[in-house]
Parts: sequence; C-alpha cells; structure tokens
Amino acid sequence: MIDFEAFNDAMDGDNDMMAMIIELYNEEHGNDIQVIQEKYANSDIDGLLHTVHSLKGVLLTLCEENASEQFETIERLCKRGEKPAPQMINTVLSEMLKVNQQIATHTRTN
Repeated sequence: MIDFEAFNDAMDGDNDMMAMIIELYNEEHGNDIQVIQEKYANSDIDGLLHTVHSLKGVLLTLCEENASEQFETIERLCKRGEKPAPQMINTVLSEMLKVNQQIATHTRTN
C-alpha cells in the first residue's frame, strides 16, 4: 500500500508533483497487472523482468513498500532466468489490485 504521508513528505507537499506522478503511474502502469499475467503465462522472463523493474521503480517513488519488495524478489529471479512461482505472482498481483484501488480512491478525492 502507498504511504501517502511519506509520499507527500518526499514531494515536499507539492500536490502538483504528486498528481503528475500518479497520472504517470496510471498512464504507464495502469494495465501492468494484465501485462504481468500475459508475460508470466507466456514464460516471457525478459519481458517480465522489464515490466516488474519499471513498475518497482514507480512504486518506490510512490512510497509503496509491500509490492515493491515482492517485485524486487521477482526481478532477482528473472535476472537469473528463473520463472517465479505462481503463488509469488498471484500475491504481488493481489497487492497491486490494492494499490490501484488506493490510487483510484485518492484520485477521486483530490
């Protein structure tokens, strides 16, 4: 989950910057759950690596820790050419659903 207080602090309270980063997340990563599912199903380890690496970076900018840490583990496995266990993917995608819901709620209220 995103720590909006920490995100606000990291952005020095700049609401415009926060909104821009959230908008970028939505535009660039709004469908990453489906992308990850497809790459995983097709055993596209290189594509999965690229997707989770990019997503992890923006999540860290948003001060999100749970999914970021899980993506770090997945990234390490992919770098070694290993396909992560299905449960690992399911767990991180479940966390991503929560993050996406959190962003949608935040966007509607601000």
